[in-house]
Amino acid sequence: MERVVIRKVVLIYPVSRRYSGSLSTHRLPGLVTAHSGLTILAQILGRQGRLVRVYDEQLTPFGEAMVADADLVGISVQTSWAPRAYRIAAVLRRRGIPVVLGGVHVTLNPDEAVRHADFVVRGEGERTLPELLRALEAGTGLEHVLGLSYRRGDVVHHNPPRPLLTGRELDEVPWPRLELIEGLEGPGHPLNRFIYFTMATRGCHQACRYCSVTRVFGRSLRHRSVASVVAELRARFDPDRQFLFFMDDSLAADPDYLKSLLQALLDERLVPRHGWHSQLRADAAEDLELLRLMRATNCVWVTCGFESIDQRSLEALGKGQRPDDVWRAITRLREHGVLVNGFFMFGTDHDGPEAMAETVRFARRAGCFAAGFMPLTPFPGTPVFEELEAEGRIFTHDWELYDVQHVVFHPRRMSAWDLYSGTLASYPAFYRADHPMRHARVALGRGLPLADLAIGATWPWLKHLAWAREVAANLDYARALRALRPGADLPDLDSGGLALRDLVSGHAWRRLMSRVGRSAGRRPLEPRWVPPLAADLSAPAPVRRHSVTSGAPPREAAVPPSG
Repeated sequence: MERVVIRKVVLIYPVSRRYSGSLSTHRLPGLVTAHSGLTILAQILGRQGRLVRVYDEQLTPFGEAMVADADLVGISVQTSWAPRAYRIAAVLRRRGIPVVLGGVHVTLNPDEAVRHADFVVRGEGERTLPELLRALEAGTGLEHVLGLSYRRGDVVHHNPPRPLLTGRELDEVPWPRLELIEGLEGPGHPLNRFIYFTMATRGCHQACRYCSVTRVFGRSLRHRSVASVVAELRARFDPDRQFLFFMDDSLAADPDYLKSLLQALLDERLVPRHGWHSQLRADAAEDLELLRLMRATNCVWVTCGFESIDQRSLEALGKGQRPDDVWRAITRLREHGVLVNGFFMFGTDHDGPEAMAETVRFARRAGCFAAGFMPLTPFPGTPVFEELEAEGRIFTHDWELYDVQHVVFHPRRMSAWDLYSGTLASYPAFYRADHPMRHARVALGRGLPLADLAIGATWPWLKHLAWAREVAANLDYARALRALRPGADLPDLDSGGLALRDLVSGHAWRRLMSRVGRSAGRRPLEPRWVPPLAADLSAPAPVRRHSVTSGAPPREAAVPPSG
C-alpha cells in the first residue's frame, strides 16, 4: 500500500438543497444550531499534528477554494444530507482528493456510501478516523482498522465493527467546541455566543423502532463522569451570560446520573442564569426529586418525544409508554416551572386523518408550550424502514425528503397527501393567537431574564413564518404528492433543477455573500491548529494559527481557546 502524507484535513457538514422548515426544531434569527461531532474530531486530528478546518454549509456553502490545499476531506452525513454529500464527494474525487464519509446514514448504509467515497467510517469516529490516517501515512494496510469500510477494485471490504467508547473513554474525548466551525460566532449569528452546547451522555436504553440512535450508538447509555462535565463547564461556560444546551438524545435515561450532575451544578455554583434545555423521555417526570433539581438548576424547558397519544401507535413504535404518561409528564413539568416542547408523529397503521386534530387538542389542553408535528419518517437502516420497504409502501428513495417534514411512504389509513397536509395544518391550529397568554403565568412565574421572555413571546410568530416558507418552498413536492396514486412511486423531483431550489432554500444567497466577501478582499479565517497533548485529552488545548498556504508550523504562538 502506497504511503501518503496527510497534513491538511477539511471537515464538512453539508446541508440538503431542498428547503425544510424543520418546524419541530429550535430555529431563531441569529442562531445556527450546529452539530458537535466534527469539532471533536478536529481537535483529535489537530493533536496528531494536522491542520484542520471545519465548515458547515448552513454558514459557508461548499466551494472548491475551501479544499484547495486539502490532503483529505471528511464529510458528515445524515440521511437528508446524503445527496448533497455525495455530490461534494464526487467533485473532490475528480480532483484527486481522498474522501471519508461518516455519520448516522453511512453507518447504517455502508454499501451505498462506499460507492461515493474512498473510505466510510461506521459508528463513532474518535478512534477510527485517526487510526485510518495513521495507516494511510504508514502504508501498512487497512485490514486492522475497526469500523472502516472501503473498496479495493471491485471488492468492498467491511472491517469488523469497533466497540463503542466506554464511559471512561468518553472522559478522554475532547469537549465539543462549536466555535471551531468557521463563521459560527460571526456578527450575523449573535445568539451563538449566547448558547453553550455540550453533551454528557451517548446512546439510549430504549428500542424505538423508528429511531437510528440505538443502531449507531448501541442500546445502552454511556455517560461522562460528573467531574468531567463540571470541569468543562467551569473552564468554558459563563453561567451569568450563557444558556446551557445539552445535545444528549435522552439526558435523563439514567435519572440517578442526571440528579448527581444537577446537584453538582448547584454545589459548584454553575447554575445558568438564562436556564438550560435538553431532550427527555416522559418517564423523567415520574421522579419528583429530579423535577425539584431541574427547577433548582433553572431548567427552563425540555423537549420530549411523546410521539403519539394512541396506545396502539405507541406500541407499534416500540415507545414503551402510555398516553397517560404523556399527560402526567406535561402536567408535572409545568408544575415545576418547566416549559414543554412536545414532539408528535403521525402515520402509523393505526392513525387516520383524525389523528392530527386530536393530537393538537391534546397538546393544547395538556399545556405544551411548543410542539413539533411530523410524519413518521422511516430512516433507512431502521426496523420501520425495513418493514415498509418489504411491503412495497415506500414510494421514494430521494433521501433529501427524509427530513421528518415530508412523507415518503403510503400510509395504511389515509393518503400520503392527507398525512402531509394534515401534519402541516397542525402548526397553525396549535400556535393560535392566544398562545403567548396561555403560557405567560408559568413563564413569568420563573422570573426569567427579559431576553428569554422575548424569545418565548415571539416563538409562535416565528413558527408561522417558517410554516409559510415551508409551504412555498415545497410546491413541487406538494403537487406531485397530491397527484400520487395509491401504490405508485413519486416522480423524480430533481428534474426541476437545483438552481431554483438553491434560491428558495437560501443556499444561493449564502454562496453569493461568500463570493462577495472574497472579492471585497475580506481576509479568510485562519485555520485552527491544536498541538498534540501528552495527557488529559478532555482539557481544551492551546490553539495555534497560521495560513493554510504556509508550509511549516509556526513557532510557539499559543492562543487561549475562545469561550
